[in-house]
Amino acid sequence: MRNRTIFLRILLFIFIISISATASAGEITVDDDSGADFKSIQEAVNNSVPGDMIIVRPGIYTENVRVDVTGLIIRSESNNSNAQVKPLNESKSTFLIAANNTTISGLSITGAGKMDHKNAIFAYGKMNNITGNTIENGSVFLGFYVPENLKIFFYGNMNNVTGNTIENGSIILGSQISGNLIAENKISNGEEGVSIFCCGGNNTVSGNTISNCSTGISEWDQGADIRNNRITDCDCGIWLSMSSSGIDNNTILNCDVGIILSDACTVDIINNTITSCTECGIFNKGNDDRRRIYNNYFNNSLNVKFGPGDGGNIWNSSLASGSSIAGGPYIGGNFWAKPDGTGFSQICVDLDKNGIGDLPYKIYEDPYNVYEGEFDYLPLVSMSSLQNSVTPTANFTASVTNGPAPLVVKFTDLSKNAILWNWDFDNDGIADSTEQNPVYAYRTQGNYTVNLTASNGLNTNSKFVNITVGKRVSSTWPFVYITSGAFSVIDTTTGTVITSVKVGRGPKGVAVVPNGKTAYVANSGSNNVSVIDTSTNTVTDTVKVGYNPSEVAVSLDGKKVYVVNEDSNTTSVIDTATNTVTATVPVGNTPMGIAVSPDGTKVYVTNYGNTNTPEYTVSVIDTATNMVTSTVHAGERPWGVAVTPDGTKVYVTTYYYVSVIDTATNTVTATVDVRKRPTKVIVNPTGTKVYVAGGDGFVSVIDTVTRKVITRLNVGKYPEEIAVTPNGEKVYVVTRGDYENNYSKNISVIDTSSDTVSATVNLDVSPGGLAIIPDPESVFPVANFSSNVSEGFAPLSVQFTDSSENATGWNWDFGDGAVSNEQNPAHTYLSAGNYTACLIVNNPDGTDSRFTTVTVLESSFGNDSDSSGGSYSNGG
Repeated sequence: MRNRTIFLRILLFIFIISISATASAGEITVDDDSGADFKSIQEAVNNSVPGDMIIVRPGIYTENVRVDVTGLIIRSESNNSNAQVKPLNESKSTFLIAANNTTISGLSITGAGKMDHKNAIFAYGKMNNITGNTIENGSVFLGFYVPENLKIFFYGNMNNVTGNTIENGSIILGSQISGNLIAENKISNGEEGVSIFCCGGNNTVSGNTISNCSTGISEWDQGADIRNNRITDCDCGIWLSMSSSGIDNNTILNCDVGIILSDACTVDIINNTITSCTECGIFNKGNDDRRRIYNNYFNNSLNVKFGPGDGGNIWNSSLASGSSIAGGPYIGGNFWAKPDGTGFSQICVDLDKNGIGDLPYKIYEDPYNVYEGEFDYLPLVSMSSLQNSVTPTANFTASVTNGPAPLVVKFTDLSKNAILWNWDFDNDGIADSTEQNPVYAYRTQGNYTVNLTASNGLNTNSKFVNITVGKRVSSTWPFVYITSGAFSVIDTTTGTVITSVKVGRGPKGVAVVPNGKTAYVANSGSNNVSVIDTSTNTVTDTVKVGYNPSEVAVSLDGKKVYVVNEDSNTTSVIDTATNTVTATVPVGNTPMGIAVSPDGTKVYVTNYGNTNTPEYTVSVIDTATNMVTSTVHAGERPWGVAVTPDGTKVYVTTYYYVSVIDTATNTVTATVDVRKRPTKVIVNPTGTKVYVAGGDGFVSVIDTVTRKVITRLNVGKYPEEIAVTPNGEKVYVVTRGDYENNYSKNISVIDTSSDTVSATVNLDVSPGGLAIIPDPESVFPVANFSSNVSEGFAPLSVQFTDSSENATGWNWDFGDGAVSNEQNPAHTYLSAGNYTACLIVNNPDGTDSRFTTVTVLESSFGNDSDSSGGSYSNGG
């Protein structure tokens, strides 16, 4: 009972104190000259009690104000911003609000810059009001604060930032900040108009006018309510990442991009107007999530652009009565316009005049990515009575109308009042494409007539153009495969995408069997491999492998495909006859690169490792048993791997250099310094040079005899993949660029005769895997030979007999330092030992190699000086 009485007395004492404080609250005046209670705002704050109103008279106040008294109102006397506050210490915020229920109103506040904690106003108190101020060269930052030696966080929650004019600054909501209202502000010339960091909730951004900022509104990992804002002349109107926000009734005008949707965004985009954006209306950058996007008004030259991913957005609601954003009587999909009046919604037929187009709208045609389900099935259309009487006029241009095979032609549609396009490239009466601006590769000589039939869904019109394809004059086939959201065929002469094939999620590595008929693509996000028929460019099979497959290698006989699975620490073995996994081989931690020996007996896998398991090894797999028979410590972070044509050396890129592994002993016998972080590596078909792509944007060329870098070629940041043509005349390198280079993406073509970059082809997206397509008209050589003996006493004379196919050149390396260019040479081994005899054959289309072992025994007393051997050997 006594304790209860004491507790009640304490409560009564606190109540009396609070009444006294409230009762004493009043007005305090501040003037930088005289005639007021105080000359500085900070003095007024220091001498105030909760509930006081501090009235700031016109003047210039140079100070940093810390507000740590609850319930203060600090406002200008005239409320017209002629009370100016500037920071005395520019390393701190002009106003630091450390208390709750503070109001800052009608002041002109200058910040010290745009960096965090150097803003015009920094608040970590709750329920504060920042309203009607003019803020210049600084931001309003709502954040959190951790006092020294305390385990407590103070968060800037439930604040109102309203009616302010901010020039050269932003409004920033820091991490884990919730319940704030950002409304009716005018923000211009800032890095970001409004920036919302992760992990908070229930924040509202409404009715703001934002202009000339890098990004109008950015939001990361929250579910903010973003509505009724007007955003103009920004690089990006709204940028969302990992968001579940509602984007409603905003106007975005004259920006580069209206809305950017990065990864993991599950947002609703409804009732917005996005017009006159130069790049696109919506950039669906990380296209792996589902969004509802309807009743929006788009009027841009390109309304939607997709990044890599599976797609699957919902572009219309269920048909419902109600006034649409285009003024029609039904809510359905979106209004799709273009500034030149040729947009789908501007010309689509609407026979029943209900404001809904009679045909579905295919959202986007992207040659690098294929989105089969991206349709607006209820597109809004113009209610004009003239729309149904429009007649289309077919018209188009061809990038080229004559030339030798293979001839790649890009067709550009110039039709009027058309929403459907039907192309017949060879006039055989069979439709070849329904894209608006397709690309077609004429592979054989002939005369072709192209027929475009354009339609608006009711009426049609056609146009014809003749294409003349001459005889093939070059043995260089100018096509490569690239993975980037899809499997794409690219003409390296022009950089034109000929066709794309939808594969699994996150395609990375790609490899082609030697006859060029089948390609295999590792889909890292789907944990499978797509099998593609290259003649029809269709996926014919899908093979389930391990987790996060990344790189693919094919044996030279085309019978086996090997896939590294980064997150399973395994290598999958695929039988190409049945497209089934016949073995799964455990390797090291985080396997990254893979290569098959020329004779198909060994597979080399680089194990990149991680922080917890930094093993940094190369696993050697015996293909007969599908077991790891050796582990080679190659150096830190091994990645790329390539085997020489004679199978005697393996080149591995590590964090600092390229390691050279002797395959006979499985040991590193040399290292080559190629400067900054080498990634991928290839060996040319003759085995004389190694090409190494480096993280510094250079390709290093190594002489395999001297093991020295003989030249370095600038190809741009960052090289992703590197490949060599079968004839060894060209090396292709794809790069994805970086921020400083505006993410420039290209293919560099290296002429191996001079080791110079002979061409650079720009790409539209960041490339991933790379593979060379064998020329369908090529006749590749097949190396083979025999020897009259394979073993005998020194000196041992051996006659080599060539049995290769389609060869025009022969290069023999007898393994003891001697070489020959004869077709059927004889050679005498003078000393005992095991020698690897290698034959590399070539023709204008490619090279091939075979090798065998010759065993020379030590001569002994009494041996016949004839030294004839006793066995016959086939090469390989």
